[in-house]
Amino acid sequence: MGESEFLFQGIDLKPGLVADLRRMNPWWEGNPAPPNPPHRRDVVDQINRRLAAAIAPIIVVRGPRQVGKSTAQLQVIDGLLKSGVPVRNVFRVQFDDLAELGGLGSEPILRLVDWYERAVLGQTINAVARAGGKVYLLLDEVQNLAGWDVQLKFLVDTTAIQVILTGGSTPGTEVGRGVAGRINTLEVDRRD
Repeated sequence: MGESEFLFQGIDLKPGLVADLRRMNPWWEGNPAPPNPPHRRDVVDQINRRLAAAIAPIIVVRGPRQVGKSTAQLQVIDGLLKSGVPVRNVFRVQFDDLAELGGLGSEPILRLVDWYERAVLGQTINAVARAGGKVYLLLDEVQNLAGWDVQLKFLVDTTAIQVILTGGSTPGTEVGRGVAGRINTLEVDRRD
């Protein structure tokens, strides 16, 4: 069995979920993302500075709903792709939109990353890093998943990946509480 045959074994996401993931990541297939607002969010520059400084493997952007966290993520992605990051090295999942994630068991983030490595990258994220590349995982509204922090702790402890999370800042929706020492947090409290 060749390496590529091994990589593509065990992909068990439902076709509808795969279609949704591909729709969230249209750049994989050379398609454009939805247009971004013409005004670039101030938080985008803050995220980019933290990415460049490589302070922590997880950057958390917290704030109330409708302050532009998701838009900032899309603007960061646009910048990464324009800077030459390979299109397959950027993976975004919006967790408040995918009901089918419930079928991925107790570790949906890890299963999604498994699928992504096999079906999109065609190699492990660590192989990309060893070859001098970088993979970016952007998770939007991650607080909607139970046990997300344990999954991300395991992921960044075993994988050379840069994660950018968004999540709420109201009580009970805090993002960043279980991955101490691995995060750098930005608070967004107003729409800029």
